[in-house]
Amino acid sequence: MIGYSPTKTDDYVAVQMPADPGYIVGFEPLAHADRVHHMLLYGCEEAYSEQQFWKGMATCGNGASHILYAWARNAPNLNLPPGVAFDIGHESSTIKTLVLQVHYAQPFEGNVLDYSGVTLHLSDETPRYLSAVMLFVAGYPIPPKMPQFQSNMSCPYEGETELHPFAFRTHTHAMGKLVSGFFKHGNEWTKIGKRNPQWPQLFEKIDHPLTIRKGDVMAATCRFDSSKMNETTPMGHMGTQEMCNFYMMFYWDAAKANPFPYGAVCGGNQVANIFNEYPKDGYELLPARPELEHTAHQSGRPFGIIEEAKIHKIGSHQLGQISGLAFDQEKNLVVFHRGSRVWDQSTFDATNHLNDKAPIAEPVLLVTRFEGDTPILVKALGAGQFHLPHGVFVDIDGYMYTTDVGCHTVAKWKLNGDKLDLVWEFGEKFVPGSDHGHLCKPTAITRDGDRLYVSDGYCNARVVELTLDGKYKAQFGSPGQGAGQFALPHDIALSDRKTLLVADRQNGRVQELNTEGLLQTMTASSLFSNIYSTTAHEDTVFMLPGETSYNQFTKDEIEIKVYGSRLGTGLLEFAFGPKTEGFGRPHVLRVSPDGKHIFIGDISEQGATLWKFRIQHDSSTEPLSSGNAIYQQASAAAGAISRNAPISITFFLILGVIGAAYYYLKRGKPRGPRSLQSGFDRKGFKPLNQEDTQAFFDSDSDSD
Repeated sequence: MIGYSPTKTDDYVAVQMPADPGYIVGFEPLAHADRVHHMLLYGCEEAYSEQQFWKGMATCGNGASHILYAWARNAPNLNLPPGVAFDIGHESSTIKTLVLQVHYAQPFEGNVLDYSGVTLHLSDETPRYLSAVMLFVAGYPIPPKMPQFQSNMSCPYEGETELHPFAFRTHTHAMGKLVSGFFKHGNEWTKIGKRNPQWPQLFEKIDHPLTIRKGDVMAATCRFDSSKMNETTPMGHMGTQEMCNFYMMFYWDAAKANPFPYGAVCGGNQVANIFNEYPKDGYELLPARPELEHTAHQSGRPFGIIEEAKIHKIGSHQLGQISGLAFDQEKNLVVFHRGSRVWDQSTFDATNHLNDKAPIAEPVLLVTRFEGDTPILVKALGAGQFHLPHGVFVDIDGYMYTTDVGCHTVAKWKLNGDKLDLVWEFGEKFVPGSDHGHLCKPTAITRDGDRLYVSDGYCNARVVELTLDGKYKAQFGSPGQGAGQFALPHDIALSDRKTLLVADRQNGRVQELNTEGLLQTMTASSLFSNIYSTTAHEDTVFMLPGETSYNQFTKDEIEIKVYGSRLGTGLLEFAFGPKTEGFGRPHVLRVSPDGKHIFIGDISEQGATLWKFRIQHDSSTEPLSSGNAIYQQASAAAGAISRNAPISITFFLILGVIGAAYYYLKRGKPRGPRSLQSGFDRKGFKPLNQEDTQAFFDSDSDSD
């Protein structure tokens, strides 16, 4: 099994990996509340199990147990302040193993696998301050019909080392309205922080210095509203239960003794009568922030990507090999197929010249709308005008662009009633070439402003830039496996951040390039050895293998699936496929403009198929958006990790779930990945509004 799909309500899983010596300076989550309830990263002296993956809530075994990081409700990245880090893996540290626990609230619908996880940013430079997290936890059941019920936690601090809180996080389930934390020094109370737990559950920055000393009292409280409940709600880990947690992230002088070598927990109310004097501010609700509650919303519906239809005919037209898909300005699906013509070993001679130069007699461009799952033919175009269709694109002005691998040309068309009028054609018809006036089996085309980009293609390993009037302007790319090199650029699409996504087919990767051809990120995995098609919707990049891949260790066949990656990270988030039967030979995919459906053209020898999938998630969340601008600022090194860390990929394949990837930094600059383990299952959707969240988002941080 590759990837993880929850099998029950409140499904807990965990993965472990050795903690190589280093200092954690940042956390980059890759998950979404549509799929994942929460993730907790533990630093353990010993893991619960010798297995690298297990099911259940257990995390650490014997010895020390530290919470290092927690994520829920679409919380964003966390970078620690300069000079502060978590110490792991060293002889002096009790953190020898990392364990990531993931809680799924409910099973998915459809054939979906999850790859959510956390990337750790590490430095090998000894910091001035060391960091830890103290968990305040209460276990009092909540009576029903109470508009306000307080669950309290307190404990004295008895250590010699001064603590300096610098961030806090709150966590409850649905009834929680406020969580606050304070400490008392002498007769003075000082706020650590308070937050609505229905907002993104990030570690919020404390913007002023704090010091907790020996003899101080630390306290926290959760405010619940049980007005709608008819029975007492117990505390517990399940979604139908409640939780009361306040996390205090703090640092201390690295030259001083570790105040909590075996873990920091404040459980229950240990200081009698302390809440008789707890500050009033700690109970008062914060003003409503609907935009944050929208961002943090956890879906009440099971997430799914569900197969809705397998289509073999549109109107009276039997589908041939489906080579291209696009959407027009009326949101109709344009299906580019080859009719009765089949590309096989006899189609071209040894010099890439087409053998049968007769045009395809039947219409090959089928403009289609849908009534439910039923395709309705709007127009049938292109009869007698194409020889071997491949890619299609419709621009914002309504012009249609096509690539014809048989003719070695790209053409611009204007729709004239039920006919296509040729505007221009680039390339010499039936003549393959690699100069500025020729193409060789071009595969796809896209537009950015006044520039067109053609992936060229089966013989040439390049992207050609054209003007809107069909004139050669520039090109980039060359044969090879390096950055900006290609081994059959088979598809090209424009992302929402105006970068080019190129399906580098035989290199088995998607390269995200700027419009000058410079690499931004690269996404590759040993889960697939080829990528036929790519497209993007908001900040999710979709990647489609067209042929079966094999596990490089076990040699087992890997089922063809569509993979989703977060734009700008190079990391996989999720995968999906049909549930009734497997793909045959999928060739192209596109996402509907509203982000609600995914269409895949299959050229299987058993018969061409147009697959239609529906994305199911809560209607109150934005369709198919997997993150926010913070992730789009991620280093291109993320792609390098998935490709260049073989141990990480090994555990990914064997375990099929969750894990953490490392970035190592030398003097604040990327040093390249160490040999690491695992890659937890990844996806995400819906944009995150970062405004006023006050997490540590230093876009100039050297750890990004």
